[in-house]
This record gives sequence, C-alpha cells and structure tokens, in this order.
Amino acid sequence: MRGLKTALTLAAALMLGAPAAIGQSGGTAPTAIQAGQTAQGELSMNSVQLPSGKYQAVYVLEGRRGQRVALDLHSEDFDSYLVVTGPDGFSLANDDAPNGGDSLDSRIVAQLPADGAYRIAVTTYRPGETGRYQLRASLPPANMPVTTADPAQPIQFGSVVTGRLAQGDARMASGEFTDRYRFTARRGQRVRIDLTAAKFDTYLILRHPDGSQDDNDDRRDENGETSLDSRIDRVLPEDGEYIVTVTSYRPGATGEYRLAVGPSPGVARQNAVPGGARVIAILVGVSDYGGRTSNLPNTDSDARELFNSLRASGLLHPASILLTNEQATTKAVQDAFARASRAAGPNDLFLFFFSGHGDQVDVPVSAAELDGRSETIELRDAAMRDVELGQLFDTVHARMEMVVLDSCFSGGFRNLINRPNVMGLFSSEEDLTSLVASRFKAGGFLAYFLREGMTGDADRDGDRLVTAGELADYVRRRFRREGEIPADTREEEHGTQNLIVERGGLRVDDVVVRLAGGAQLAEATPQRAVVRAAPLPETDVKATAGAGTPKQR
Repeated sequence: MRGLKTALTLAAALMLGAPAAIGQSGGTAPTAIQAGQTAQGELSMNSVQLPSGKYQAVYVLEGRRGQRVALDLHSEDFDSYLVVTGPDGFSLANDDAPNGGDSLDSRIVAQLPADGAYRIAVTTYRPGETGRYQLRASLPPANMPVTTADPAQPIQFGSVVTGRLAQGDARMASGEFTDRYRFTARRGQRVRIDLTAAKFDTYLILRHPDGSQDDNDDRRDENGETSLDSRIDRVLPEDGEYIVTVTSYRPGATGEYRLAVGPSPGVARQNAVPGGARVIAILVGVSDYGGRTSNLPNTDSDARELFNSLRASGLLHPASILLTNEQATTKAVQDAFARASRAAGPNDLFLFFFSGHGDQVDVPVSAAELDGRSETIELRDAAMRDVELGQLFDTVHARMEMVVLDSCFSGGFRNLINRPNVMGLFSSEEDLTSLVASRFKAGGFLAYFLREGMTGDADRDGDRLVTAGELADYVRRRFRREGEIPADTREEEHGTQNLIVERGGLRVDDVVVRLAGGAQLAEATPQRAVVRAAPLPETDVKATAGAGTPKQR
C-alpha cells in the first residue's frame, strides 16, 4: 500500500524459544535476533500461513526495559508489514516506513517497556505475497522519533458504548469521520460487533492483529434482510488486540451511534451439528492386489491411518468399517454400505474413502461419458465403475455425505455429487494419473492431507469446527506446496496432477466435523488376520495397465 504511514496497536501471543541462526526460509520456529544483526529470509508457500492468507516469519529479540531498538524490514518482492509484540501488552505495527516517497518498506522504532522476549512478525500487506526480505535490528540515534500507536479507546468484550461522530474527529483519507476502539480476544472466539445509528449510514471496520481487516456497510441477517446498520459476526482467527473503527458510508456524516462488542450466538446451521463419534466411515485401501495387477506402496496404510486418526480424535462411529487388501472385495464394500445405510442418521457424516489403483474402461459415448470412458476404482477382486459406486452411495442418507478417492482418473467420479449435502475430493482429473506420496510414506497426497485436515489442521480459525470450505482450502494449499506433480493420460501424454473438489450445494461454512476437546475412542469392527500372497513389484503410479503389468514411468 503505497504512501500510507501507519502504526496500529496490536497484540499477539508471545512465542518463546528460538534457534541461534539468523535467517528464515519457511520454518515454523522463531529465530533469535539482536540489535546490530541483519536477518535474510524468504516468505514462500512453505512458510506459516495466517488465516488472512498472509505468509509470516517470526523472530524473537531479548530486550531490556528502556532499551530503544529500530527494526527495518525491506523487500524488493512484496509490500512489507511488520508487527512487534511483547511484555505488558506492548504492541506496534507498521506498513510503510515514514521516510516519504513510494517506499513499501516498514520501520518500527520501539522503546521497550520491560525486560523480556519481544516477538517480531515479518509478513506482507496483501495476502498471498511471497519473496525475499531483509530484517535489520539496530540501535537508533537519539533524535530518531519513537513509533507510536494510533489512538483507540478500550472497550470491554461484552459491553455497549454510545458515541458521536463529529467535527474534529479523526478522518479517513476519503473524508469520513472515525472513532476507534480496541479489545483483546483469543483465537477461536466468535464475536458479534453491531453498529447502529439513526442519522447516518454506518460503516464498520475490524482490523486484525496481522493488519488484515473485515468491513461491513449494510447488515444482512440470516433471513436475508438488510439494513443501513452494520454488523461483523465472525470467528476471530488469532490471539491479540483487535481495532474497531466506527465510521460512516458517506464522507462528512455526523451523529450519535451505538456500538456493541460481545460474544456471537453463532450460525444456527453450525450450532445444530453435534460433536462426538458421528463419522460413519467406510475406509478402503488396497496395496496388495494378489496378482491381479501391480502392487502399490502404503495405500492400505492410508485407510488404516485415517481409521486410527478418526478414532483417536473421538470422531469415528462404531459402525465404521476398515477394509484393506484381501478384505477389500466387491461383496465386502457392498455389505459395508448396507451397514452404513442402516446406521446413518440426520446428525452423522458418512465418509467413503478409497486409496489404490484406478483405471478407465471404454464404453459407448453418451451424455454421461462424453469421452467414451468410464472410470473405476480397483478393489482386490474386481473393478468397480463410477455408476456402480454411485448406486451404493445413493443408499446412504446422513447429515452430510463425502466421497474421497485417491486413485488415478478419480475425477471421473465427480458425477456422484448429484444431490444436496454431498461433497467430493478427488486426487486427479478424470484422464490423469495420481502419484504415490513417497516422501510422506503415504499411498497418496490426498489421503495424507485429508487425514491431517479432518483431525484438526484444517480448523484454520480455531473454533473447533472443520467446515467444508476450510477442508477444501486446506487440501488445496497442501497440494500447491508440492508444486507440479507429474501425471500421465492413459496414452502416456504428460500432464500435472490436479486436485478436484466438488462441494455441490454445500456452503463454505457447513460443518464437516465438530472436533472434540479430547480423544473419545470408539470401537471398530474387528478385522481378521491378513495372510498375504507373494507380492508383485510395486509401482508409484496408481493406475492399472492390465493384470500383472504395472504402468511404469
């Protein structure tokens, strides 16, 4: 943001403990820095990503009471943003250094109020920006002015204040008068901020600790009705101090207003979703194909690890079924669907997961198969086509149904998302292969990311809910970090493996799972011991090319 010099009061959770090295390139641990040192680093897709979409690197400076420190952040690649927090609620931030011109660098000159560790967050003004940066800590000259925070009146969480926009108040660059308030909150807290006025059209701004902000002009209620009042109702994504700006839609407007800041009742659709063991899962993983086609590494483990993770998180319903290798027959999958259909209720999530080979078979061209190919998942004993899986899927009716396929050509199963409250995640497009995720010791990238996301990592705002939007965004982000994953068509034309997400009629804030506060173990159907035939050679591509003939690169 060119030309804007600003310092905002902010607060964030203090992070302690830092390695001695100066410089960061995406690690999560804070790095120690002292006055007189310069750190070189890079913000990238492997860096910590804030809920706002900004990437961040964190440094820690051990300071003394009364010490003056200058922090200068420079980048040729992005518009920088610098945040410093520390003991006694100390907090400052800066977008553009106060040195005139079009500088996009940031500078904070701080006089430290107490002995202790000060957290320095290097981030960007705009979400998603990446690039190299330089952070310099120095002792400033005596005549260099100390950075001061913008004035904001404290407001207690849960209170109501009345005020007035009037001549003499601070003004925005566009001419609107403003009053500012601050409150401290925790990540995961849901807040509702209401601004009402009789004589002017209100406008409300909520600035986050990382410098990002929410805006609202006209309040929209859940029934769709709107008014000229303003409301921000959201889950707060980080610990710290938030700045509320009361202003008007039109420049120069004045008059009395009422501001309420307090806990939100939440979204009725989300509140109605119970926690506990509500995931009825059929988890299928085939690594050992018993000679029918080439074996795959870790695809059976994908199903097993997901089963164990859901159970350890207290999410797995007792009616869930784990089928691996020779257990994963067509009859066993059909029986598992029949069991799930009997057990599923209006408060449950039904999940069908498969990791293993996928294939394409030639069929007549039709409206359903425009390319003249039907996709399959390869069970232990036979292939199951998309039409057959769709018929089984249609027998289960729950609060939400989800199908996740980590196999070649799995995007061809997106036609299963054909009714409300159904979501699909597919590891590749319908004409491209999916690669084994060897570096994660997993059968597939989607399988590994799904397990991490559903059991908590996708809960980006900390409200203990994983929503459809959060899960989809989390898996997409993880795929992007892997770069271009090579994939082939059946004719061995080269392409890139791309995740397919279909939410159907689901909203981004519809709840997939409500996370438990602690592990709630659920008993699963015991599985008989597995006796394996002599294995065939393994392939890293999850497609079949004829029984016993692995498709190799």
